[in-house]
Amino acid sequence: MLATELFYVFPKLIQNISQLFQLADKYRGSYKDSCPFYCSYSGYQDELLCAAAWLYKASGEATYLNYVSSNVGWSQTVSEFSWDDKFAGAQTLLAKVANYNENYVKIFQISHRRNKKGIKGEFFGGKTNLRRFKSDADSFVCALMPRSSSLQIKTTRGGLLFTRDSSNLQYATITFAASQIKAFAKSQVDYILGNNPMHMSYMVGYGSKYPTQLHHRGASIPSIHVHPAKVGCSDGYSTWYSSSKPNPNTHVGAIVGGPNSNDQFNDARSDYSHLEPTTYMNAAFLGSVAALLGGSNTECFIEQMHINRTSAGDDY
Repeated sequence: MLATELFYVFPKLIQNISQLFQLADKYRGSYKDSCPFYCSYSGYQDELLCAAAWLYKASGEATYLNYVSSNVGWSQTVSEFSWDDKFAGAQTLLAKVANYNENYVKIFQISHRRNKKGIKGEFFGGKTNLRRFKSDADSFVCALMPRSSSLQIKTTRGGLLFTRDSSNLQYATITFAASQIKAFAKSQVDYILGNNPMHMSYMVGYGSKYPTQLHHRGASIPSIHVHPAKVGCSDGYSTWYSSSKPNPNTHVGAIVGGPNSNDQFNDARSDYSHLEPTTYMNAAFLGSVAALLGGSNTECFIEQMHINRTSAGDDY
């Protein structure tokens, strides 16, 4: 997206996300008792805290900071960060001080012609009522780090964080890139990309050896250009699901569930817990890689926005 496009779109995005947050907060409840699968067992508090934390970071609006401050009692000490349990994400966002990114706040403020104001990690900025989030975030890191006195999650012999034998790579990709644990975060990324006992890249299409039987309907059924005949709703299962052949379509970039606790991996389409790709694994992997890459050109982008607004004759 171009700088000029983001300039006009960003406030609308914040507005829409804010409305969605208000809806979720107004109609609180859990669907675990009636859902068919992917049931949430952590409750709704972690999602609301995480949403408010991100909205505060994006907008700088005190409303969201007040929300998390009022609900600090929801925070829990956890040893995983997953699609279901997001407490660790909210805790880290609210406690963070080093390299806290002010740029998106600036975009929001510039586009609304507000006075520029800095935002920093609120715990270290005097908001001691957020001490609980800082403490819980520290506990999460200590639960993962090898040789920690409070270690809860073990690693395999190959070095992979192993929480449970079901889409385990979602937990391995969610590590923090603070200076003292950056090397460990990198080891998890390297493991996923092929530095492991199987010499297998768990990202489809990356490297010379990767999963070929992805548990994915679109990847396992031939393209309409190859198979123009109609494919019925159950045909994918009856015809292609049990095929021993590699998928006809390569889902490039998809990250699978990964190996078992012994670093072993069986490339079989029917083994969904190890072969199924998910957005929450790819999203977490992207965050880890972005953190490892370090700096960006965002400041240059902000400066260009200033220039664009000045050239247009706007006084902000």
